[in-house]
Amino acid sequence: MTDAPERLRVLLPDDEDWLSLFMGMEEPLLIQLDLNARAAQQGGEDVWELPPSLDGTGAREAWDRLFQALPEPLRHTGANIGRSEPSRERPAGQYALYAPDGRWEHTPLYPADIDPRDVATVAAVLAHLRTAIDGTGHAQLGDFLQQIADEWADPGREGNGRQMVEDFVRGLSVWQLPHQPDTDVLLEAVAAAGPNSETPERIVLTPQQEDAYQTFMRRVSAAVTGNSPHDYALHHYTNS
Repeated sequence: MTDAPERLRVLLPDDEDWLSLFMGMEEPLLIQLDLNARAAQQGGEDVWELPPSLDGTGAREAWDRLFQALPEPLRHTGANIGRSEPSRERPAGQYALYAPDGRWEHTPLYPADIDPRDVATVAAVLAHLRTAIDGTGHAQLGDFLQQIADEWADPGREGNGRQMVEDFVRGLSVWQLPHQPDTDVLLEAVAAAGPNSETPERIVLTPQQEDAYQTFMRRVSAAVTGNSPHDYALHHYTNS
């Protein structure tokens, strides 16, 4: 990207289910697309002929910028998913979020500043993959995806390219949640956990903020489980 980045403040949960899907996009998919694109640019012979409009290198770089935009507690969670010995070090900026009674602990939420064009770049790759799976897109891209799925499948089992893509779509979904009134209420509630702020050890929600939290987290859950009424990953940002 040569233009000055656009800035959009989003709200992200410190949730392993979502972060595992987002983290899983880099390897096997985006790294392999990047390597193939670079090999093709260098005149390599053993490369996949993928659609010219599929920017494998740009998607990998966009994903990395999104990863870097994650607040430190979320990067810590994401980096420790699946580790046999996760790091026990408390990440900078971590806090605890509580319901109004001060006893019920919620999943923490963190503001993050992103360039929505990075989300659109990754979403464009997923749109290509979906058309390839449906048989309406580039044939070699479908073969490329199936090879990746087979390589990452359990021993003795055929890979499921369609499921892999749907997992990637859900991994991108939280970045794309529409900005609604509950988002504004919660961004104000957890502003102290945002970039360049001194985060307190705990934040207790007011009753109004609690209502917003419940609404927002239902939207998060619907997106991560694939039950959202909107197909955010292919449409919400692709025209930004």
